[in-house]
Amino acid sequence: MAEIKPFKAMRYSKEDITDFICPPYDVISGAEKERLKTLSPYNIVYVELSDPKGKKNKYKNAAEIFQSWISDGALIRDGKPSYYFYEQLFEDHGMKMTRRGFFAALKLENPRSARGAVKPHEKTLAKPKADRLSLLKAVKANVSPIFGLYDDDKRVTVDLCRKISKRKPSATAKDKDGVFHKLWVVDDEEIVKTATKFLSGKKMFIADGHHRYETAWNYSQEKKEKDKKYSSDKDYNYVLTYLCPMEDPGISIWPTHRVIDEPKCLEENIASYFDVRSSKEFAKLSKKEIQPMMIFKDGKYRVLIIKKESLLKKAMPDKCKEYRNLAVSVLHNVLIPDVDASEYIYVKDDKEAVVLAKKTGKIAIIVPATPIKSLKAISLNNEMMPQKSTYFYPKLASGIVIRSL
Repeated sequence: MAEIKPFKAMRYSKEDITDFICPPYDVISGAEKERLKTLSPYNIVYVELSDPKGKKNKYKNAAEIFQSWISDGALIRDGKPSYYFYEQLFEDHGMKMTRRGFFAALKLENPRSARGAVKPHEKTLAKPKADRLSLLKAVKANVSPIFGLYDDDKRVTVDLCRKISKRKPSATAKDKDGVFHKLWVVDDEEIVKTATKFLSGKKMFIADGHHRYETAWNYSQEKKEKDKKYSSDKDYNYVLTYLCPMEDPGISIWPTHRVIDEPKCLEENIASYFDVRSSKEFAKLSKKEIQPMMIFKDGKYRVLIIKKESLLKKAMPDKCKEYRNLAVSVLHNVLIPDVDASEYIYVKDDKEAVVLAKKTGKIAIIVPATPIKSLKAISLNNEMMPQKSTYFYPKLASGIVIRSL
């Protein structure tokens, strides 16, 4: 089962860290990166997405920047191993919501093993993993956390997180999307013991950060091979993880839509495998067990629903029902089965996807969100969904806590 432990975080020395945090590296555009850099010379984006400097490559430059911040006191290390409780207050499609969880050091397991307690659900790409591994080797710190979910049907940690949130926070921030971040440093022995023991009986489902998790595992294996004094307790055998109960009322999953050049097989496959409905029916059909998808092409919308469930079984015979019923699975296995995932442009907003399709002459494919129960079932079945099948909103802040190795 999942093994966690408290740790001594590196944190910014100020309580208001608005100007220092940034989103995860993979959702930061070029323009957003430049905006973040103007907020403060200590913004963590200088480490997450460093630039080359002189003869130094971007990874070496990131490491030198990180060390300089420690030297001049911008970053300080906590004195006691702690869990770091974290709250995000945000608005989701007009509804005010709060998500609560905590940061811990999670014991790494082989992500390709079907027997482990840590359950991934998405396929990964080689290029991002190589990039993050180079950064980890240089900086020797987890700058961005993994996002993990676990069952808490008795609301043990749900209630614990709520109690902690009544204390005065150790750090706060508000980002450009209006998300308010609060952090509490908790080293109370009883709380630490309760959380550690509770998670020890749980499986942990990776919600976000699959590339970072696999990178951390690969790094640990490289270190293990070279370490003559190897111990399973070594810091490199753990990774910074945000843990959130599935029962938390602030869990919000957004879909990720696709934009792509029209493949030759598109119209033939639509005619063979799908019934076409009006775009007005998309919201209603999205609540069905088998999800629809919506195509935007040549200025027109079409909603596609599979003609027969047997077609899904034939296309995905080795997958569970929850996997087959997802629109992203149908898209990649039935509608456009021969296009590599790297050829898609991934867009979180459906209107932005359509605008981009119009601008570039491509097609947009709009999909519903992946239900959390589907994520859990697919993970327990040791299956991997297509890339970008889930978008947990809001993203966790990078730099709010850093775990040094």
